[in-house]
Amino acid sequence: MLGRDKKSATGSSSGSSQDYRNHTLIAPSATVRGDIEFTGGLHVQGTVEGNINVGKDGGRLIIGESGVVKGEIQVPQVIINGRVEGDVHATENLELAEKASVEGNVYYLMIEMVMGARVNGKLVRLDDERRNLQAPDATGKNAGKASGKEAVAE
Repeated sequence: MLGRDKKSATGSSSGSSQDYRNHTLIAPSATVRGDIEFTGGLHVQGTVEGNINVGKDGGRLIIGESGVVKGEIQVPQVIINGRVEGDVHATENLELAEKASVEGNVYYLMIEMVMGARVNGKLVRLDDERRNLQAPDATGKNAGKASGKEAVAE
C-alpha cells in the first residue's frame, strides 16, 4: 500500500461492482436478523437469518465456508461454499463450491457444481423468458394462476 498511487491501490478506477469499496462483509462472529438488500458485493462469513435480495444495480453474493443463510436468496450472481436453508434464485450464474450445502430449491441460468457440493431440493434451469419472472411466493398465490395461453386451452 505504501508508495502506490491511489489508482493502483484500488485496482481500476472504473468503479465496477468488484471494487472493494462496494463490498460488504458479514464477519464469522456476526449474526444479522432481518432481510438484506445490497448492490455491489456481499460476502457472508457469519449468519444471516432473513432473505437476501440485490438492488437495481445488481451484485454478487459470496457465502464463505463458515457462512450460513436462513432465508431466500434472489441475486444474479451467487457463489456458495457454506450453508443455505432456503431457495436460491441466481438469474445469471451460480457456483456451488466443495463445501456448499443447500436445503431448498435452486433456480439458475448457468450453474457450476463442484464434487462435494450438496443440494437437497430441485435444480431448475431458468430459460431467458422465465428468468425475469417473479417466483411464486411462499403462500402459493401465484401457483394456481394460468397464463393466457393455458386459459384459452381450457
